[in-house]
Amino acid sequence: MGKINIAALRDETDLSVEETVEEAAATLQALPSPVRSVQPTAEWSKVTTSLDDMVVIVGLGEVSPWGSGRTRFEAEYGIQSDGTVELTAAGVLELAWMTGLLRWMDTPVAGWYDTDDKIVDEADIFDRYRDEVVARSGVRTFVDSIAIEDLTSPEGVEMFLDKDITFSVDSEEAAKSYVEADPAFTEAHEVDGEWQVTRKQGARSRMPRRAAMARKVGGQFPTDFDPTRWGIPTSMVESIDRIAVWNLVSAVDAYLSAGFSPAEILQAVHPSDVAMTQGTGFGGMTSMRKLFLDRFLAEDIPSDILQETLPNVVAAHTMQSYIGGYGSMIHPIGACATAAVSVEEGVDKIATDKADFVVAGAIDDISVESIAGFASMNATADSDAMAAKGINERFYSRSNDRRRAGFVESQGGGTILLARGSVAAEMGLPIYAVVGFAQSYADGAHTSIPAPGLGALAAGRGRKASRLVKNLADLGVTVDEISVVSKHDTSTNANDPNESDLHTRLAEAMGRTEGNPLLVVSQKTLTGHAKGGAAVFQAAGLADIFRTGKVPANKALDCVDPALQTSPGLVWLREPLQLPTTVKAGLLTSLGFGHVSALVALVHPATFEQAVRQELGEDAAQAWLEKATSRLRAGVRRREAGMLGHEPLFTPIEDRRFAGEPKEIEAEMLLDPEARLSESGFFE
Repeated sequence: MGKINIAALRDETDLSVEETVEEAAATLQALPSPVRSVQPTAEWSKVTTSLDDMVVIVGLGEVSPWGSGRTRFEAEYGIQSDGTVELTAAGVLELAWMTGLLRWMDTPVAGWYDTDDKIVDEADIFDRYRDEVVARSGVRTFVDSIAIEDLTSPEGVEMFLDKDITFSVDSEEAAKSYVEADPAFTEAHEVDGEWQVTRKQGARSRMPRRAAMARKVGGQFPTDFDPTRWGIPTSMVESIDRIAVWNLVSAVDAYLSAGFSPAEILQAVHPSDVAMTQGTGFGGMTSMRKLFLDRFLAEDIPSDILQETLPNVVAAHTMQSYIGGYGSMIHPIGACATAAVSVEEGVDKIATDKADFVVAGAIDDISVESIAGFASMNATADSDAMAAKGINERFYSRSNDRRRAGFVESQGGGTILLARGSVAAEMGLPIYAVVGFAQSYADGAHTSIPAPGLGALAAGRGRKASRLVKNLADLGVTVDEISVVSKHDTSTNANDPNESDLHTRLAEAMGRTEGNPLLVVSQKTLTGHAKGGAAVFQAAGLADIFRTGKVPANKALDCVDPALQTSPGLVWLREPLQLPTTVKAGLLTSLGFGHVSALVALVHPATFEQAVRQELGEDAAQAWLEKATSRLRAGVRRREAGMLGHEPLFTPIEDRRFAGEPKEIEAEMLLDPEARLSESGFFE
């Protein structure tokens, strides 16, 4: 037995301990951190816009390929150049919850359970589900959905019979209907009391087959996204168009996250002052398919399917099932600019005293029909061609990049809650942004429906004396204090340079100092193009920037197109940028087929706080700030309680909110300018 080297053993032991400590530190498991929501605030100069004339965003709710607005925000700042996405433990949990991978159960042991009803240690959720929820979200290869199966879609191919074919039918009437449809190649006769139809050789027939889809990558909702997790009844999910369901989910999220309910609004303002301007670009695509295709194929369809194809019905379900207002019902259809036009309509309703509170926004679906249609127009990126170039499918949407080749279609949208400033101040509502300007424009005479134009440049009409410049000045913002522009940036060859030119000309017209950088956000590189709902994501993204002071990057950008050299004031970020000062204002542009151009200017919530301080005093400003923060935190608690199943998220309206004889109470309420919902939740 050799001598024992004590010094060597000591060194080995120390080294082993160090390695163990380092290894333990490297594998520390992630837990969801408590969310500490705070109403954004900042130092602000004088504001001359009154609270009565101010329109503010008091709620935002999204449904997108990245789930909710919270998880979209995490992906927007967490996406990496290789297509991987860094999420927090809270983000992973929310995505796993909304897609049915996890559910909370209080018994037999309180905790999160997987799809096999086995409890999952909360410390293991992040590591176990992070990669899975990321793979099931965002822009990716299409997963099976309505009519989509293994990247193929159904179609019927015309063929001609090479011999007679005979089949039996139920009655003489049925037999005659076949003959009348094609008398030259069809005969009917009765054999032993049974009617038979013969289709002759040479008759035309259609045979079903599966055809490869023209595009293979897009932005679908997270796989197995489940609206019943939000408390939407299964009966409603199964009976109305799916985008109506998703729109309802976004409205519930918008209200609850902001810490108030539809009933609270009806207790503060007259029901006829609660309006809706939500729109859609397409309407209910799945219902259209049933009405036109399934009916043609003689398949069973719901008796009320027609109503689900009407574009206004998407929003109508949210109003009648959850909000219960009596104000204007305006539902714009502005193709891909619909959500921005909806905001314009909402602002106008408040400005003209037709409403005190407006539910705005838009939403759209994706289908094999839209996928094929956009592909036929060469509007969308060819998946095979992009793959052949070695481009990661996450980045097929390549705004402003020299290798861009069209947009990537997606689905989604959401809800933007607008309120009169005085109402928001009185109720202590949280403020996500102040709407400084919102207007839509046409592009003049054209020969092409999708061709981009410069119509939105009219926002600068009058140059330094334009209404846009004046409105911002009244809110305490100069032209040089506009830090960010969220561009439509579809990644088409025509749009991106045209839109950059538009903003360059607009900045010059408004008197922006030459060389003052305007940071560009190209959100569709993350979400794909949700068409009508796109501007909801843009507005929410600007609100995130106001809240954090951080601007997201365009991770799909490898090399800026040389055609954009004529826009030297625009800056395209490849890494997120934390700004050292408050982002006071941002612009967003949203452009739609049919020459719909819209420009919206949003301003930091601090301008509202300053207006409250000037009109109502310092104590009132502090009281509002505390109440707004309290509401935001209550919203977090309510959502988390809903995820645990301890409180409802969606709460249906009970008995139309009438206690007693509905018709008489309703009539009196509508005629009484002082009528409000009672504390009991009913009109009495």
